[in-house]
Amino acid sequence: MSWWMQLIACCVATIAYSALVRLPRKAIAITALIASAGYGIYLLMDQSTMGYFLASLLIGVLCEICARIMKRAATLFMTAAIIPLVPGVGLYRTMRYIVEGNAQMALSTGTATLLGLCGIALALTVSTVLFANLRRIPKKKDGTC
Repeated sequence: MSWWMQLIACCVATIAYSALVRLPRKAIAITALIASAGYGIYLLMDQSTMGYFLASLLIGVLCEICARIMKRAATLFMTAAIIPLVPGVGLYRTMRYIVEGNAQMALSTGTATLLGLCGIALALTVSTVLFANLRRIPKKKDGTC
Protein backbone atom coordinates (compact mmCIF):
# COMPACT_ATOMS: atom_id res chain seq x y z
CA MET A 1 0.00 0.00 0.00
CA SER A 2 1.34 3.44 -0.84
CA TRP A 3 2.31 5.88 1.92
CA TRP A 4 -0.52 8.32 1.24
CA MET A 5 -3.10 5.52 1.41
CA GLN A 6 -1.64 4.46 4.76
CA LEU A 7 -1.93 8.02 6.05
CA ILE A 8 -5.55 8.24 4.92
CA ALA A 9 -6.27 4.88 6.59
CA CYS A 10 -4.55 6.16 9.75
CA CYS A 11 -6.72 9.26 9.72
CA VAL A 12 -9.93 7.27 9.18
CA ALA A 13 -9.02 4.75 11.90
CA THR A 14 -8.32 7.54 14.36
CA ILE A 15 -11.61 9.28 13.58
CA ALA A 16 -13.51 6.00 13.98
CA TYR A 17 -11.83 5.21 17.29
CA SER A 18 -12.35 8.78 18.51
CA ALA A 19 -16.06 8.51 17.74
CA LEU A 20 -16.18 5.11 19.43
CA VAL A 21 -14.76 6.45 22.69
CA ARG A 22 -16.85 9.63 22.33
CA LEU A 23 -14.18 12.28 22.14
CA PRO A 24 -15.50 15.85 21.95
CA ARG A 25 -16.19 16.85 18.34
CA LYS A 26 -13.61 19.63 18.43
CA ALA A 27 -10.91 17.15 19.45
CA ILE A 28 -11.58 14.51 16.77
CA ALA A 29 -10.09 16.38 13.80
CA ILE A 30 -7.06 17.52 15.80
CA THR A 31 -6.48 14.00 17.07
CA ALA A 32 -6.66 12.60 13.53
CA LEU A 33 -4.10 15.14 12.32
CA ILE A 34 -1.77 14.36 15.22
CA ALA A 35 -2.07 10.63 14.56
CA SER A 36 -1.36 11.12 10.86
CA ALA A 37 1.71 13.24 11.61
CA GLY A 38 3.04 10.59 13.97
CA TYR A 39 2.33 7.78 11.53
CA GLY A 40 4.08 9.74 8.79
CA ILE A 41 7.22 9.90 10.93
CA TYR A 42 6.89 6.17 11.58
CA LEU A 43 6.74 5.50 7.83
CA LEU A 44 9.70 7.81 7.15
CA MET A 45 11.76 5.86 9.70
CA ASP A 46 11.10 2.60 7.79
CA GLN A 47 8.81 1.21 10.49
CA SER A 48 11.71 0.59 12.88
CA THR A 49 11.90 0.63 16.66
CA MET A 50 13.34 4.14 16.50
CA GLY A 51 10.38 5.01 14.26
CA TYR A 52 8.00 3.90 17.01
CA PHE A 53 9.86 6.04 19.52
CA LEU A 54 10.10 9.21 17.41
CA ALA A 55 6.53 8.97 16.15
CA SER A 56 5.22 8.43 19.67
CA LEU A 57 7.33 11.30 20.97
CA LEU A 58 5.87 13.61 18.32
CA ILE A 59 2.36 12.42 19.15
CA GLY A 60 2.96 12.91 22.87
CA VAL A 61 4.35 16.42 22.45
CA LEU A 62 1.58 17.51 20.07
CA CYS A 63 -1.09 16.06 22.36
CA GLU A 64 0.37 17.90 25.35
CA ILE A 65 0.43 21.17 23.39
CA CYS A 66 -3.16 20.72 22.19
CA ALA A 67 -4.26 19.81 25.71
CA ARG A 68 -2.81 23.07 27.02
CA ILE A 69 -4.39 25.13 24.25
CA MET A 70 -7.83 23.50 24.51
CA LYS A 71 -7.67 23.17 28.31
CA ARG A 72 -8.31 19.43 28.28
CA ALA A 73 -6.45 16.39 29.56
CA ALA A 74 -3.63 15.20 27.32
CA THR A 75 -4.78 11.58 27.63
CA LEU A 76 -7.96 12.59 25.83
CA PHE A 77 -5.91 13.18 22.69
CA MET A 78 -3.21 10.56 23.31
CA THR A 79 -5.40 7.50 23.60
CA ALA A 80 -6.92 7.94 20.16
CA ALA A 81 -3.82 9.35 18.44
CA ILE A 82 -1.56 6.46 19.45
CA ILE A 83 -3.92 3.69 18.24
CA PRO A 84 -2.55 3.50 14.66
CA LEU A 85 0.97 2.91 16.00
CA VAL A 86 0.14 -0.02 18.26
CA PRO A 87 1.80 -3.09 16.71
CA GLY A 88 -1.26 -5.34 16.70
CA VAL A 89 -0.14 -7.31 13.66
CA GLY A 90 3.13 -8.13 15.41
CA LEU A 91 1.25 -9.39 18.46
CA TYR A 92 -1.03 -11.49 16.27
CA ARG A 93 1.86 -12.99 14.30
CA THR A 94 3.78 -13.78 17.48
CA MET A 95 0.81 -15.71 18.86
CA ARG A 96 0.27 -17.47 15.53
CA TYR A 97 3.91 -18.60 15.43
CA ILE A 98 3.65 -19.87 19.01
CA VAL A 99 0.54 -21.90 18.15
CA GLU A 100 2.20 -23.27 15.02
CA GLY A 101 5.25 -24.29 17.05
CA ASN A 102 7.64 -22.03 15.14
CA ALA A 103 9.73 -20.87 18.09
CA GLN A 104 12.38 -19.04 16.04
CA MET A 105 9.87 -16.81 14.24
CA ALA A 106 7.84 -16.32 17.42
CA LEU A 107 10.93 -15.11 19.26
CA SER A 108 12.00 -12.83 16.42
CA THR A 109 8.58 -11.29 15.87
CA GLY A 110 7.84 -11.08 19.59
CA THR A 111 11.10 -9.28 20.30
CA ALA A 112 10.51 -6.72 17.55
CA THR A 113 6.95 -6.16 18.76
CA LEU A 114 8.00 -5.79 22.38
CA LEU A 115 10.70 -3.27 21.43
CA GLY A 116 8.10 -1.26 19.51
CA LEU A 117 5.77 -1.26 22.49
CA CYS A 118 8.62 -0.19 24.78
CA GLY A 119 9.49 2.62 22.38
CA ILE A 120 5.90 3.85 22.46
CA ALA A 121 5.69 3.68 26.25
CA LEU A 122 9.04 5.42 26.74
CA ALA A 123 8.22 8.23 24.31
CA LEU A 124 4.82 8.96 25.85
CA THR A 125 6.39 8.93 29.31
CA VAL A 126 9.13 11.34 28.23
CA SER A 127 6.65 13.77 26.68
CA THR A 128 4.40 13.67 29.74
CA VAL A 129 7.29 14.23 32.13
CA LEU A 130 8.64 17.12 30.05
CA PHE A 131 5.31 18.92 30.08
CA ALA A 132 4.55 18.11 33.71
CA ASN A 133 7.42 20.36 34.73
CA LEU A 134 6.23 23.31 32.64
CA ARG A 135 4.20 25.74 34.68
CA ARG A 136 2.97 29.22 33.93
CA ILE A 137 4.79 31.93 35.81
CA PRO A 138 2.20 34.06 37.64
CA LYS A 139 2.29 37.77 36.89
CA LYS A 140 3.03 40.07 39.77
CA LYS A 141 0.42 42.68 40.58
CA ASP A 142 2.86 45.57 40.82
CA GLY A 143 3.83 45.30 37.14
CA THR A 144 7.45 44.14 37.66
CA CYS A 145 8.84 40.93 36.29
